[in-house]
Amino acid sequence: MSTTTTTSKLLSIENCAKLPMARLPEYIKSSKSRLYNVIWSSEPPTNVFITKKPNEPSVHEALIEFINHLHTKYPSINVIVSQEVAEELIEESQEVNEKLLDKSMTHVVYTGQNEDIVDKTELMVTLGGDGTILHAISIFSNVIVPPVLSFAMGTLGFLLPFDFTNCKSSFKEVYEGRSKALHRNRLECHVIRKHEQNQDEPDRKRVKPSKEMVHAMNDVTIHRGSLPNLTSVDIYIDNEFFTTTFADGLIFATPTGSTAYSLSAGGSITHPAVPCVLLTPICPRSLSFRPLILPSSSDIMVKLSEKNRNHKIELTVDGITQPDLHPGDEVHITSEDIVPGQDPSLKSDKNGIWCIATSQNQWTKDLNSLLGFNSSFRDQKGKKLHL
Repeated sequence: MSTTTTTSKLLSIENCAKLPMARLPEYIKSSKSRLYNVIWSSEPPTNVFITKKPNEPSVHEALIEFINHLHTKYPSINVIVSQEVAEELIEESQEVNEKLLDKSMTHVVYTGQNEDIVDKTELMVTLGGDGTILHAISIFSNVIVPPVLSFAMGTLGFLLPFDFTNCKSSFKEVYEGRSKALHRNRLECHVIRKHEQNQDEPDRKRVKPSKEMVHAMNDVTIHRGSLPNLTSVDIYIDNEFFTTTFADGLIFATPTGSTAYSLSAGGSITHPAVPCVLLTPICPRSLSFRPLILPSSSDIMVKLSEKNRNHKIELTVDGITQPDLHPGDEVHITSEDIVPGQDPSLKSDKNGIWCIATSQNQWTKDLNSLLGFNSSFRDQKGKKLHL
């Protein structure tokens, strides 16, 4: 949609490019827990980016309710939404106008190109499930991510500690600088392509190598997809050859992603505060190739062998499909947390993802309530479970 001003009675959609540049908070380690205090240095956040789960009426209702609350209680806040959400608001303008509480004012909502949203956002609020967070975070790939306040309104809420019924008090704590955040690491995925594939010419031709980078909150996955043959991959760790594997694929996961695809493939569950990278094989031919947990300082490189019988290999980052890999291509995996020359045990406050948290024990509660960790075949009352 065009980002020129669009007005419908009480609702006005304007271009976020006109907003001031983002000012991000500082994160000060708490002396009593592993969480960090979120401190706004001069004044509270003014540019708030709200992203939501699509095509879900209850989430759409929550979005309008939250916009109402911000405009009524925090008139200095600029609400930013994606272009897709802005289009929804315009298409349903009559319905939205009926639900806007303060009809004495025009409710202004900002939108724009992703790069403008990235430049202006000081706080991100998500309404949906874990997939909503991953999609929102992907917009900030290769740049600093603002703090994330997440409300569970989706199928799975492993990354979403807050209930939307408490949205007013939860937001107030963040706004007033009384909230705490859990640091989650991201992976840097550097792809070096040695070939160019022409659809009309099945034989690959050599071109000047190209390099690209993308970040992952959960995982980076290499997979043979629907092709019949196993993928042959050479693995190097810290510039030293480690092994060659034949498998359906490989998963490189953060501790956050340890409870996602990696877990389904047999990988370990890892606390988000543990500085590490998980390497999990997907259906390896060798039964002795077990999942690995490597230090976050590791520099991992995988090279797709020229002997691969498949002409392409799928690459996904946080479930988002990337251009296919081809034999000879390289994928370099490093931790974004590590700054060259810095002690690996120290985190940079400009890297990773800072998630507003309820307590340092939320991860333990989620393991039990969402994943049913170590659940028996009988519930607490001794009744048989329906499996």
